[in-house]
Amino acid sequence: MPEEENQVVEETIADIKDPRIIKQIKAAEEAIDKSKPDYAIDVCMGILIKHPSCAEIRKILHKAQIRKTGKENPVKKVLASVNGLVFSIKASSLIKKGQALKAIEAAEALRNAYANNKPASKAAAKAAESLEYWATSVLYWQSIVHYNPADIASMISLGNALIKNKNADEAIKVGERIQRVSPGNGEAQALMRSASVVRTMEKSWKEGDSGDFRQKLANADAATDREKENRIVNDEESMLKAVEKLSEEIKNDVENINLYKDIIQNYKGLKDYENAIKYVKAARQLSMGKGDTSLEKLEADLINLEMEYRLNALSEKLAANPDDAALKAEFEKLSKEQFVFKLNTAEAMVERYPNDFNFRYYLGQLYLDDGRLDAAIGQFQASQKSPKVRSQSLLGLGKAFMLGKKFDMAADQLKTAKAEMKIVNEAKKEIIYTLGTIYEAMGKKNEALEEFKEIYSIDIQYKDVAKKINDHYAAASAS
Repeated sequence: MPEEENQVVEETIADIKDPRIIKQIKAAEEAIDKSKPDYAIDVCMGILIKHPSCAEIRKILHKAQIRKTGKENPVKKVLASVNGLVFSIKASSLIKKGQALKAIEAAEALRNAYANNKPASKAAAKAAESLEYWATSVLYWQSIVHYNPADIASMISLGNALIKNKNADEAIKVGERIQRVSPGNGEAQALMRSASVVRTMEKSWKEGDSGDFRQKLANADAATDREKENRIVNDEESMLKAVEKLSEEIKNDVENINLYKDIIQNYKGLKDYENAIKYVKAARQLSMGKGDTSLEKLEADLINLEMEYRLNALSEKLAANPDDAALKAEFEKLSKEQFVFKLNTAEAMVERYPNDFNFRYYLGQLYLDDGRLDAAIGQFQASQKSPKVRSQSLLGLGKAFMLGKKFDMAADQLKTAKAEMKIVNEAKKEIIYTLGTIYEAMGKKNEALEEFKEIYSIDIQYKDVAKKINDHYAAASAS
């Protein structure tokens, strides 16, 4: 039998009656403000041993972790991701054994070393959900989205956790944010519908409706799940029919490259990467396919997706057999193979198509992630010539110069990118935020504040700009 954990309703700080602990919490918050995150982390970790369900304390811990991590470090980020992936396998096993709290504690230990550990945060969110600690789950998804603002899947998970935690208004805001990045996103629309239903039911419940609110909420969740499942089934049936039809059409029209492209996309949708790769290879042998660089890139993308698919399958096997040394070795080997494949493919594409600036930008990103700053700078300097990737390339240059502590040069690149972008979208917000961060590193507090104010005025939820602005005015009022 799995070891059972005592599930309790999530606590708040107000529920903690021990004055010594209250004093420790205040000391932890003060330590963060005084740039002593390690002390705050130690205090919070100690309190959470006795009060693991208190999301408010965990929120303080996460602030300290973010402060300690500081600026992005590509090398540390890659190492954290690898450690996190290995841990996530162990975490799945702990959750199945009824030891979700142990999984959360272990995840926090990894986050203490580097807060931007997406696999560890995701595993902790799943562990919290297994305990129905929805406020705690929200914190982990918020952390992931903080560092990965374009991660739509994590935003969807954040929205769903907010609904479970009865934060329907916040869930709707998340859905609206997704819609701005991905207009017409079906999951975002379903999320917003569920949140609207919950908000209406909660209002009715508070106003004295005698119905069972929890049951209504469960019914709403079940309806949303059925809608999602039906959509997936219908999509799969459509793709299978399309594949069958297209394969017959290709037999009768062998040189029609558009048929190949269509069948490839359907196989990709079905996650049948083996057949997708087979058809893309065949398409590249056609007279119209030999010079088509998009097909070459598509083949590389499909091979990478196939590797990712196998990695996920291995991860599931390891979750069921965490002590299997052979599976662990296979997982680590394939992970390394995938990175080397990405790098080798990108380098080969750049060598073959030196004037294709999209390939140069992609290679620059890989070099940046690998901590090879000079190599990344060289690729971004070339790719900025293309209007399609100019702003992203300037951002990449800014980050590379920043990591190399060439702050004035980094600021120049980002000021140029900011001036050239007329629409304030997620990409421009990242540019403005990074420019503000660079000014902070240069000790130019006023210039940094102006950049953060610009984001605050249009998106108060973006990363930690609200805290930066509020801290500034609080300090000004106190002086």
